[in-house]
Amino acid sequence: MNVFFRHFSLGVGTWFESWRFIFRNGLIHYFIYPILLSILLGMGAVALIRKGVDFVMSFVTPHLDYVAMPNSGWWERTLDVLADIGKYGISFILWIIAWYTFQKVSKYLILALMSPVMALLSEKTETILTGKLYPFDGQQLVRDIVRGIGLAIRNFFVEIFLTVILIWGLDLFLTIFIPPLGIILSPVFALLSFFIGAYFFGFSTMDYYNERQRLSFGESIKSVRNKKGIAIGNGTIFSLIFMIPVIGVTISTVTCTVAATLALNKEKESGKLA
Repeated sequence: MNVFFRHFSLGVGTWFESWRFIFRNGLIHYFIYPILLSILLGMGAVALIRKGVDFVMSFVTPHLDYVAMPNSGWWERTLDVLADIGKYGISFILWIIAWYTFQKVSKYLILALMSPVMALLSEKTETILTGKLYPFDGQQLVRDIVRGIGLAIRNFFVEIFLTVILIWGLDLFLTIFIPPLGIILSPVFALLSFFIGAYFFGFSTMDYYNERQRLSFGESIKSVRNKKGIAIGNGTIFSLIFMIPVIGVTISTVTCTVAATLALNKEKESGKLA
């Protein structure tokens, strides 16, 4: 447990160090890429959600209009008003559901799309720290990108299974059959879900370093498990900052990638990196 808290403190502490490191070493331009990506994704999401909502409403609206016109007089006008309220209400709910879903998926989508930049940033950080140069290798860069995308997809489905199916499934079961216990444990389940998500985000930022150490995918999973405190500490910062609209994406992807590399380099220098 002492090791976990030491690692957690290291994961959080190196995030604060990352800011000074980024500005001192001229890495500010890496902030540009996630800014552009977040703008493009946001615009694409709005356009896609609008089309999706319009498509669903094209089926719903005729039924509401049919119900709204059975007779004449004040009753018809009342039904017209209710039908309009229903249309706007359903459309609003669809927008909320779609945007919430996008927010959940976008974290891993951004990790996948940002993997080339994050891999290069992690490599640059290590080079500054150690002086070790990594000659450009196009094939290796492609492998890094594929690995980063594959890891993001893998972590997304594992997190969904652990949080939505297991944790929230259990919470729903308890709420239905033992309501008081389900209500009492809901905050615990929410906190547990948050830290599970944080672990996988930290995992993604740490894997870039592990890959350069020539760790296989399985070896990287084992390595991160041994240093889960770093992953959760780094991922906690990532998750909290990511909640900030637009700039959250920019700050979290860059600073947390640098922080993960700083943390793992410190562990290596101390002889405790396994």
